[in-house]
Amino acid sequence: MKTVIKNLRIETGYLYAGGFNYKTAVREVAITFEDGSITAVTDNALPVPENVQVIDGHDLLLLPQLREMHVHFDKSKLGIPWSPIRPAETLVDRFTDEFAYLEQAPVSFSQRMENLIQLELSHGVTHFRSHIDIHPTVGQRYLESAQEVLSRYQETFDYELVAFPQHGLLRSNAYQEMKRALQNGASLVGGVDPISLDKDLEKSLSQTFDLATQFAAPIDFHLHERGDNARAFFEKLLSLTEETNWQGQVTISHAYGLRDLAKEERQALFERLAANDISIISSIPLNFVIPPLTELKAAGVKTFIGCDNIYDCWSPFGNGDVMDKLNRYAEIFDQTSQNALTESLELVTGQKLIDPSGWIKPGMPANFTLAAAASTAEFVARKIPVTASYFKGRPILDRR
Repeated sequence: MKTVIKNLRIETGYLYAGGFNYKTAVREVAITFEDGSITAVTDNALPVPENVQVIDGHDLLLLPQLREMHVHFDKSKLGIPWSPIRPAETLVDRFTDEFAYLEQAPVSFSQRMENLIQLELSHGVTHFRSHIDIHPTVGQRYLESAQEVLSRYQETFDYELVAFPQHGLLRSNAYQEMKRALQNGASLVGGVDPISLDKDLEKSLSQTFDLATQFAAPIDFHLHERGDNARAFFEKLLSLTEETNWQGQVTISHAYGLRDLAKEERQALFERLAANDISIISSIPLNFVIPPLTELKAAGVKTFIGCDNIYDCWSPFGNGDVMDKLNRYAEIFDQTSQNALTESLELVTGQKLIDPSGWIKPGMPANFTLAAAASTAEFVARKIPVTASYFKGRPILDRR
């Protein structure tokens, strides 16, 4: 059935007084959607056609779909009684202990994953990118379990699954299992630390790109390498991206080592990352390994945010709220102006917001967010809760 939501506000530009950007210009609109897509965006004052469902938007701010761009469906301990994380001296110790724990977890994979999903849905997210561990010891079990849970949410959110060789692509001899995962429905190729973990930069990255090009799959690579290792990684990554014409298909998650490079070196590297349309995803860690995200954005590198750890064997923290992470980003990087706060929302939506006619257009999926905020800047800075989220025209979260 065709549905119209009236009395919504959408931001269309910035207002200035004496050079000071003091607020955003707002247009009052009604949006019409049918069969999961936006069919019209009109001035709110125009009459509504007959034989349509009409919903009062209560003067809420219309914002894009919120996206969780880095999470691990298979690692959550949500639903398990509290226990602190065990100490681990190395990355290998950490994921070895994690696997042993998860294999004996007192709450099922499905229930833990559903607890994580429900937590994030309660904060307004309707898109997930999740990494799923793939290695010979676990085989396809975690992927298959995740897909079984996701089969119950096809009309609730969209998602991407990354085949992730957590134990090292080479170290765990995971190439064939990764290949099977991509044949079985994983949509991205993951990777992790080709020098410090896999001990062979060229072979590890070459196998990663081989999988990507075989299956026409994008890459999302975990990188914790530091200093010279990070420098060598990015040089090889850029070389392979250019050789395979994989521009726009590569994302690096975490990218801690970018913080270690001198400013002049960062500038040259960031220009190459932007030219090859390579993206960076950060979980906004509260330590000194966070990459220089505002420098990356200024250089034209696409940057996004994900929650990553949400009470698992790696961290006891995490509330599953990407807007909380975005607020942290804005505070760490001193994004305090009206336009900086407004434009920061793109890190969790992937959608440019300010447009003279409004960001939402006919033909787009009817995926959007409503909030009782005066502006996007207030939504970000004051952590205004999401009032409602819609996916394919269906209300998923509704606090009205």
